[in-house]
Amino acid sequence: MKKSDSRSSRGGFTLIEVVVSTALLAVVCTGFLMMTAANAGQLSGEQRLEQSNYNLSALAGEGEGEPTGETIAVEFVLEEGNGVREIFEQYEITESGEDAGNHMTFYRHR
Repeated sequence: MKKSDSRSSRGGFTLIEVVVSTALLAVVCTGFLMMTAANAGQLSGEQRLEQSNYNLSALAGEGEGEPTGETIAVEFVLEEGNGVREIFEQYEITESGEDAGNHMTFYRHR
């Protein structure tokens, strides 16, 4: 009679194979969670900046802002030699509150 090898007749994984595969899965899951958390933080910061820009634009549209004293002159010249000169004054507005320090520079027609 031939003796059958009990190890080869049983299917399954050894303990070391299970431990190694579990450790690899844990490392991959940790990396994925860290990337997700970093992306969430970045998206949150971008959302805050976008909201800040919207608020500053709304304030500028309402006439808020302090003149900086600088101007820009834009000249439009037509083919006939006639031209128009437009002058724009530079203004700056700074947001107050949680996002203090965010500012916007814009120009208004004089």
